[in-house]
Amino acid sequence: MKVKVLLASVFREAAGRKELEEEVPEGFKLADLLHELASRFQGAFNKVLTPSGEVNEDVLLFLNGMSLKKADLELKEGDLIMITSEVVGSR
Repeated sequence: MKVKVLLASVFREAAGRKELEEEVPEGFKLADLLHELASRFQGAFNKVLTPSGEVNEDVLLFLNGMSLKKADLELKEGDLIMITSEVVGSR
């Protein structure tokens, strides 16, 4: 099944593109996909998840528009994932 991954910020730079279309097997979890992307692209992708499987506090992760703190959800055909880093402004 296919899912789409939109990349912004340092993730776009690491992958060299703003969008990926990934073929994943049935039962694949979002965490599985994130580990696969980290293996392929390295850099910022290695910091998306903490060792305990939670989303790093500096990363914003969305699945079909819903903000996530954990990546333990099973992916479905046509899911839209967005990965970006939190923007910190100055005062």
